[in-house]
Amino acid sequence: MTSKAPGPRERLIATGIAMVRERGIHATGLSDLLKRSSAARNSIYQHFPGGKTELMVAVTETAAGVIGARIDRLAADGDPLAVIHGLIDRWVADMQEADFATGCPIAAASLAGPDEPPITEAAARAFTLISDRVAAALTASGMDDETARSRASFAVSAIEGALLQARAQRSIQPLRDVESELVRYFR
Repeated sequence: MTSKAPGPRERLIATGIAMVRERGIHATGLSDLLKRSSAARNSIYQHFPGGKTELMVAVTETAAGVIGARIDRLAADGDPLAVIHGLIDRWVADMQEADFATGCPIAAASLAGPDEPPITEAAARAFTLISDRVAAALTASGMDDETARSRASFAVSAIEGALLQARAQRSIQPLRDVESELVRYFR
C-alpha cells in the first residue's frame, strides 16, 4: 500500500507549524513559507481565502490536534504521569534536535496580538483542548473533575513556561525541573 503525498494545503500547514515554532507568527512570511513548502503562490488563496490569518488559524488548530492526540496516546494506559513524562520527553527531543531554535506553535499564536483576534482565539481554544485532554487523563486516574481541571491548567502553564526558559537558556533543565515538580504534584 502506498501513501499519498501530502497536497499543497497539508504542506502549507506542516511548514507553517515548523516556521511558527522557529520564528513566531509575525516573522513567518508567506514567501518563505511558499518556498519551504514547495507550494505555488495561488495555493495559499485557494486553500486559505482569508490569507495568512486563515492559514495561521489552521496551523494553530492542527498543532493542537497533534498535541491532543499525543496526550490521548500517552494517557491510554491510565497513568497520568506517563502524560507528563511523554510530553516533556518529546519537548526535550525537539529542543535538542533543533538546537533550541524551536518552541510551541500555540504559544506563538497566543502572541499574535490584538490585531489578529482569529489567531489568538484559535490559541485560546488550543490551550483549552490540551488542558482538557490532560484533565481527562487525571480524571481517568481517579481525580475529581475540579481538581483535575485546575492541575491540568497548571501543568500546561508550567510546561509552556519551561519551554520559553529552555529556549532562552539553551538548556533542557527547565523542562526537567518542571517534569520533576509535576510528578511530585500529581502523586
